[in-house]
Amino acid sequence: MKKQKFILPVLFLLTVLTGYCLADEIINRLGMEHRTARHYILSNLVGSFEAGPMEENNEDGGSDADAYNQMKSFRIPYARLLPAVIKGDKTGAARELCAYIKMYVNSTDFMDDYNKRREAAKPTSEPWRPDAEMIQSQRQSVKEMDKQLADLKKQKGISSDIIAAYEKGIQDQKKNLAEWEDPHPNLTRWQKHYPADPAPLIKQKLQDYLALVATVDFNAALTTPDKYKKVKFVNPAFEKQSLKWKACFRAGKEVNDIISSFVKEWLKGEILSKEKNKMPDFKPAVTAATPTSGPVVSPASTSKTDSIAKPIKEKKSLLNKLKKATGF
Repeated sequence: MKKQKFILPVLFLLTVLTGYCLADEIINRLGMEHRTARHYILSNLVGSFEAGPMEENNEDGGSDADAYNQMKSFRIPYARLLPAVIKGDKTGAARELCAYIKMYVNSTDFMDDYNKRREAAKPTSEPWRPDAEMIQSQRQSVKEMDKQLADLKKQKGISSDIIAAYEKGIQDQKKNLAEWEDPHPNLTRWQKHYPADPAPLIKQKLQDYLALVATVDFNAALTTPDKYKKVKFVNPAFEKQSLKWKACFRAGKEVNDIISSFVKEWLKGEILSKEKNKMPDFKPAVTAATPTSGPVVSPASTSKTDSIAKPIKEKKSLLNKLKKATGF
């Protein structure tokens, strides 16, 4: 594994940023479109890449979920020119991204994009809900299962795996009961994931990042590359960690130290500024296929929806995305 392959992914996935100096061209230098970058920033922030109504629970499953399900709420953006950027001043590039993302999150553009995504995610239906008699029966069943679990733990020689499986079953039953108790579970879930004021949501993401990065062992040993040039963690527990955990690991301690300092400073003050400005009119990156003369059309000007319209076409297949996200 090339540890520097994605030196900055955590900056996009958790929006855990504040800024020192602003470099307008950081997104262009990474070989990305601004609307694509903002699409990833917002989607990773709200924990969903779905644009439609929030009709079911697709929260991040964490380390226990497979990579495909985790990618419903977390993805690493494709940055074509990232290898060239990380050969230079990595920490400087991190600071520039910090400034860019915090500027976007505190802009009128972000609020417009967030409100459009929030409205589009509002559920239009609710799941089936049993009658009162069945709900009461479920309540009683959960109470009995709790008692059985307590008795089970008192018995000697009971495997920890059996107890864990029993606890998982009780948790699932309690989750179903909680949804049944709520006459509008989809609406409740929507209000939790898309609060009218996104400041608490952003604050929680900042705190989540600090809690997560504190668990990362940046000195974790890796195996030698296999015939496919892939490596794994020597410690199997690390191999089971979430994509977010692995993204932090691959970003490296140096970059995460900078981000952690930014996050801590951000949490000390105002999460979102009351006064918001519009994002600058950034020009798209100039590539070999981009004319160097004549008018330059901004991607945002071609969108009929919002400034973070979903990228026209993914550049990698789903399989390659999974490999890119995990690195293993």
